[in-house]
Amino acid sequence: MPVRRTFDPAYVALAARWLGLLSHETRLHLVLSLAQGPGTVSELCAHHGLPQSNCSHHLGILRNAGLVVDERDGQFVNYRLNVEVWRRIGDGFFDQLLAGADVATLQHVRIERNPRGR
Repeated sequence: MPVRRTFDPAYVALAARWLGLLSHETRLHLVLSLAQGPGTVSELCAHHGLPQSNCSHHLGILRNAGLVVDERDGQFVNYRLNVEVWRRIGDGFFDQLLAGADVATLQHVRIERNPRGR
């Protein structure tokens, strides 16, 4: 029988909140789009075929959770991923779940932490 570890309750609570937010398809689509680079609400609406109010609503939820940040550029608001928060999520995965290891193999997928990204 494997030895089971106990995980930091604060990380588990935070990760559960983030994962819960990303379980909504629209929010996950928006995050995946922003992973490719910043975008305005208009660009994201056009790309995903969303009404502006719906897109803004979900971006607001992601912003309030700290997963994305917004920057005003005249009339436009540009959204981008909050790199520091996503780094914390990734580091938490490696530190909490893998006891600090820098490489994980999940079935046929190898995930490696970039040590320069720390």
